[in-house]
Amino acid sequence: MKKAKRLNYPISKTNQHIDYVIIFAYIALAIIGLVMIYSGSMVKSSRSEMTNFNPKFFFDSQLRFVIFGMTIFVIITFFTSSRLFRKPIIPIALIAGSILLLLATQLFGIEVNGEKNWIRLGFINLQTSEFVKIVVIMYLAYVYDRRLRIKTELIPTDTKHLMPFVLVLVMTLWIGRNDFGTSLIILSIIISMFFYLNFERKFTFMIFAGIVGIIILVVGAFIMFDGQFLSSYQLARIDTFFHPFNDPYGDGYQLTNSLIAIANGGLIGQGIGNGILKLGFLPEAQTDFIFSVIAEELGLIGVLIVLGLYATIVIKAFYYSYHTGDLYLRLITFGIGIYITIQCFFNIGGATKTIPLTGVPLPLLSYGGSSFLSISIALAVLSVAIKEIRYRKAINRD
Repeated sequence: MKKAKRLNYPISKTNQHIDYVIIFAYIALAIIGLVMIYSGSMVKSSRSEMTNFNPKFFFDSQLRFVIFGMTIFVIITFFTSSRLFRKPIIPIALIAGSILLLLATQLFGIEVNGEKNWIRLGFINLQTSEFVKIVVIMYLAYVYDRRLRIKTELIPTDTKHLMPFVLVLVMTLWIGRNDFGTSLIILSIIISMFFYLNFERKFTFMIFAGIVGIIILVVGAFIMFDGQFLSSYQLARIDTFFHPFNDPYGDGYQLTNSLIAIANGGLIGQGIGNGILKLGFLPEAQTDFIFSVIAEELGLIGVLIVLGLYATIVIKAFYYSYHTGDLYLRLITFGIGIYITIQCFFNIGGATKTIPLTGVPLPLLSYGGSSFLSISIALAVLSVAIKEIRYRKAINRD
């Protein structure tokens, strides 16, 4: 990997090259998400004392996060540049802050569905592991871009290249103890970014073997001292994947009804608000199984529109990653593309019985403020990277 020439990216100039297609896809998915969250939760919330019998409870809550997330998106996209993200204090503060928040969650967090992933910060509950995804991407991009600029090229036999991956890998395994789905997404991002650095095959194989070894050691340590690595709740999800119809009124209840909802949608769907399976048959209709609600009410056509919006964002991320020589921007765009791809696959795959249920939200569509804020920040950083890549291409043409 040869050293890339450092360029200044003036905000006033790069803003002329913002990719508004990504902004359109972001807004469209957020709006679809709000509509489907309301549709999927209005009956449940109107019957629950916990929501004060308010049918708009989940909608109103998500709307606040959408407004907040879009505000953050606009600020980052239009008023920052990658020069800010490349300053050493930013990635170091992000990784240190993530570790502290994860520790605080372990000590003072709130347990939901057998998993201790939430922490109360002021007036909101945050799922701290959601933000580690974008932090890992920005941290690894910064470290390897900086090393390339200092040493001119990345030497695969330099063991110092391993330390950032070891650090984020340990964080990922730590998260996996209580949030297995999120840890799998972060692990996928880490491995994908490592392979994208295109080290020699022999070195890559050695590192991959080392990663597997570390995972085995950490998992073994948990089993030795705690009796198990995965919680009983997580193990039940895996068993449900293999035998969903053995207990359709117990552990297999949600997955069974998810498959029925998807089949019930047909080509054009039952219409917004007319879905049947959300009427108590899908307890997590607004979160884990929002895809099933979309499939039942909007049909195959609606599903294809949603997938098309995701594909637009991901394809653009990979396209611009391929068309820049700036390693930092390459890793940022590629990492965020992987992030969205893997998370969509895990959620939709779980709802369709392609893979075991992981409990990860569908980006921008599922109910959940932490997920929406994390994706909003990721897409804002992606937009900053893309506008600078487009600006560089424009000045090179001139």
